[in-house]
Formats: sequence, structure tokens, C-alpha cells
Amino acid sequence: MDTRARAILLVAASCCVAAPSFADFSKGDKLYTIANLHPDMQRRVLFTMNYQLPGLIPVCSEVTIVKATKKGAVFAHNGQEFELAYDGFTKGAGVSFQQAVESLYFGKTCDKARLQKLSKVDQDGIRSGQPKVGMTRDGVLLAMGRPPFHANPDLTSNSWRYWRNRFGQMVVNFGDDGKVVSIQ
Repeated sequence: MDTRARAILLVAASCCVAAPSFADFSKGDKLYTIANLHPDMQRRVLFTMNYQLPGLIPVCSEVTIVKATKKGAVFAHNGQEFELAYDGFTKGAGVSFQQAVESLYFGKTCDKARLQKLSKVDQDGIRSGQPKVGMTRDGVLLAMGRPPFHANPDLTSNSWRYWRNRFGQMVVNFGDDGKVVSIQ
């Protein structure tokens, strides 16, 4: 296995290590965001499509599960409730609602020491919730969450496609060193 593939596997494993099984979620559970979340703040909804909307719930934020079923969930953050909405693109990619929630949103702990070990450019991007040239794959995953499954089944790709909203997209391009070289 080459160095790039090993690094990507490490990033993917480190992002999901603390994620509990969705079946373990119950009303009242206190969890932490495993990446920045970008909800629709007006409608109080967060899509499994992972739209990059202007709303921001920072990585490592504490949330409380208000309701969790096999087909839906509601969580609270800073006194506001948000619905998790399962979109057709995620479903069409063969990713269940539970898999999407476990890999995109919540964990039982947050490794703040891991965040502090990242480079300044990674930390700046995570703080803003936006990709920046020079960020690592791990930094982008923490800043923006996993890119949508249907368009990015392979996180070893040199380009990750995100949707800003239903109509606009952005592509984050990585160099051979695993760092962002451009954002389109």
C-alpha cells in the first residue's frame, strides 16, 4: 500500500472512530459533532446531502438527541432543535439514514487534542467551515464534513464535489501530497 492510500485510510478511520451505532442513540443522549455541520438555519434542518449552507454548528459542539428512529432524528444545539433530513441522493447511493448519520454527524466524544495538532491553515478552515488552499484531507473533512456519497464514493479521489445548495456546487481539488491545491 502506497503512502497516499495509507494516509487516506488513516483519515477515514480517524473520522469515524468515535461514532456510535445509530441504534445506540436515545432521547436525551449528549453527543458531539464529529465535523462542522452546515444546517439550514431558517428551516432548522440538516440534510444527509451535506449541503454547505451558511449555518455553522462547529466541530466538537455538544448536541442532545431529542428524537431518534430508524428513519429520522431531531437534535438540539444551543436551545434550537434541528431535524436530520434523509435525501434521495444519499438513499440512491445505497447509504442508509443510519449510516449517513453515523459517518457525517455525531460521536460520543470529541478529540480536541487532534484538532490542535493540525496546521494553522487547517485550523483556520475548520473555524470558518470553508476549504482553503493548503488544507489536508482531514482538515477538509472536519471543516465541511464528508462530501455527498453519491458523487464521492471514493475519498481517495483527487477531487471532492460538495453542493453549496440545491443548485450550486464546489469542487475541492487535492494534490499528490493530499493538500488542497484549488477550489472551484
